[in-house]
Amino acid sequence: MVSIVMPAFNEAEIIEASVREWHETVVARLEGAELLVVDDCSTDGTAEILQRLSGELPGMRHLRPAANGGHGRALRFGFGHVKQPYIFQTDSDRQHIPEEFWKLWDVRDAFDFVLGVRLARADGPARFFISGMLRIVNLIVWQVWIPDANCPFKLMTAPALEEVLRLIPADSFIPMVMVSILARKLDFRVREVAVTHIARRGGTQSLKGFFKWMRIGRRCVGEMWDLRVALNSRAKRSA
Repeated sequence: MVSIVMPAFNEAEIIEASVREWHETVVARLEGAELLVVDDCSTDGTAEILQRLSGELPGMRHLRPAANGGHGRALRFGFGHVKQPYIFQTDSDRQHIPEEFWKLWDVRDAFDFVLGVRLARADGPARFFISGMLRIVNLIVWQVWIPDANCPFKLMTAPALEEVLRLIPADSFIPMVMVSILARKLDFRVREVAVTHIARRGGTQSLKGFFKWMRIGRRCVGEMWDLRVALNSRAKRSA
């Protein structure tokens, strides 16, 4: 059925509620479904909570890499441990509604990637601005308009995701943005589905500060440009 991959870092305040919501709404209702929570070396008690829940909730697994690597690497670590033919990506911040998983699941047979689109973001002006800039950069670099490339609400077939990830550097800061782009550029079957986005109900955002966002923005643009150059070179060699 489906493997849900959820990265988490220092989310002790909300991680149990998040895990229980997703387990009750999806895992308990789909035979063979699993919830993989990747604890990115948290230091606040998140690990202890996840370890307890993994012994209580069938199908829930607590994964922990050897070292903290950030959101992107945590996701890829989780993808390496999935067992099911469908993979669903979400975050642990409780800003999405688990019941909306079924909107994506219901159309899975006709598409390789079913991608959530947040019609309204509840993060404040900084992240809203970054999302807008990302759409413009995607259009300039890739000539493709993507409403919400980084929405953490994606359903993908395992073979399609594996094929796309082979083209993305292992240390990419924004692997799921790259997935959104390459799914379209490689002519996979893609469907967008509107999803709800709500304000955090606990915990804190890990990325704060104008200058930090500026550094991240430069890195993201650089990664997208490098990938575009690499794919162009690859195409020329194979021509």
